[in-house]
Amino acid sequence: MRISVLSSKGGVGKSTVAISLSKVLAMMGFPVLLVDRDLVGYASYTAGIKGPGLVSSVSDGIESTVYRDIAVGKGSVTVLKYFGDGPRYKTDIDKFHMDSKLGDKGWAIYTRILRMKEYSFVIVDNAQLVRPEDDIVKHELEKFKEVYPGFPIWQLFVSDSLNRTIEDNIAYAESIGSVRDGTVLGFIINMIRPGEAERFRGVLDNAMKRLNARFGALLPFSEDLFQFTGTFEEFPVLPEIKDFALKVASLRAR
Repeated sequence: MRISVLSSKGGVGKSTVAISLSKVLAMMGFPVLLVDRDLVGYASYTAGIKGPGLVSSVSDGIESTVYRDIAVGKGSVTVLKYFGDGPRYKTDIDKFHMDSKLGDKGWAIYTRILRMKEYSFVIVDNAQLVRPEDDIVKHELEKFKEVYPGFPIWQLFVSDSLNRTIEDNIAYAESIGSVRDGTVLGFIINMIRPGEAERFRGVLDNAMKRLNARFGALLPFSEDLFQFTGTFEEFPVLPEIKDFALKVASLRAR
């Protein structure tokens, strides 16, 4: 199962959800690939991948460690720094278009990583507001489908607790075809202030109904996560993410 973690807005905890979900699924014994396709590269940073990502390193013709395999519980998380080098990705992708040898080299590396294990879950952490037709999305997804044909592909939308952001995410999911295609795995409202969870249950239920989402979750604001500066292994996981991951795992087993 491939899960693209998406949001209409930055700073809502999208990468936190991607990291946490990957860790919990690995704790259950699954091999997980976490593709850090965000431009900030936070997931890669926590995994200790300090050099340029796959696309930038190939573009510059340098050798770089672009992934790290981390044992987690009975499973593992392989973190791949796909981008993570800021807005230069546009220039890098243009170079790939102009020089097919660069593109072939990049795809060879990516294909090798995809085939290192038979991954049960692939979690993709995206930049905000990406669309299926964007270069940042379509080429990687095409290559993924070549290696994993028939792999179920879902979208998971993450919002903060502002009404405007929630509505923007619903409109975003509708605009990219996720609602029409019935591929919305879940909707998460993050950073809910203490004592307000009950007030947001109806908001979450309404969003899930409009999106035809399979699952939903309300995540409280966490000071530990907000100020976290440690490693991937130390990354704290909220109980609500553990519950969400159990639902996701049950869907795969059907």
